[in-house]
Amino acid sequence: MLRYALAFAVVALPQAAMAQSAPVEGPVTVEIVATGQVKVPANRFRFSVTVTGKGANEKAAEVALAANRAKLIQALTVQGIREGKPLEGAGNGNSLASLFSAFAGRGKTSFSLDLGDENEKSQSTASETLMFDAPTRAGALAAKPTVEANGGKMADEVIGLLDDYAGPTRRAKADAIAKARGEAAGYAETLGLRRAAIARISEKQDMVAGSMSFFLELISMFAPKPAGASDSVTVTANLAVEFQLSR
Repeated sequence: MLRYALAFAVVALPQAAMAQSAPVEGPVTVEIVATGQVKVPANRFRFSVTVTGKGANEKAAEVALAANRAKLIQALTVQGIREGKPLEGAGNGNSLASLFSAFAGRGKTSFSLDLGDENEKSQSTASETLMFDAPTRAGALAAKPTVEANGGKMADEVIGLLDDYAGPTRRAKADAIAKARGEAAGYAETLGLRRAAIARISEKQDMVAGSMSFFLELISMFAPKPAGASDSVTVTANLAVEFQLSR
């Protein structure tokens, strides 16, 4: 019985191989998720500054904070540094651009109370975080003495950003579509088909892929810059592209 089974398998094997290699009649639908990227030189460099004001109560502390804030903004304006403004074309909520755009300008004022000791009166402190944009990284780093001279505290991180993300985002989407088209052509060749026509494009983010892209972008943004290297901003776009493969 085993002998007949082996003989049948030998006869059937070429037919199975032919069936697997035979061209598919089509059409076949395939969806490909692709990530496009472009690198653009940064044209603004964002940093944060914590400003405080002290007073006998919260109202007095807030008045002192407003005065210190005005002095700091005026001093930095002389150095060509402006308050951080929202980024153009940064509407994608899964991107770092949208994150830093949301934190543009001024943060919410917070208050703390120092009760002092027996010989001192209690004192209220008002604190606020401000975002500033410098035209160069060197200009941002040079702002630290001015910030400290006006009673502020500057964070160590300086982030390279763009004035406008709309154009680079379109280029990143075009790159994603080109990559997806190449993958679709590979599927078509494997299946013995010739045409790969785009049927649908979706910007809906896959949770895992979107999170990984966000994480890699974050690492790139905060990675130490080699001495003398020019800053660039990596703009990414994740797309799901559906193709109709046919003869």
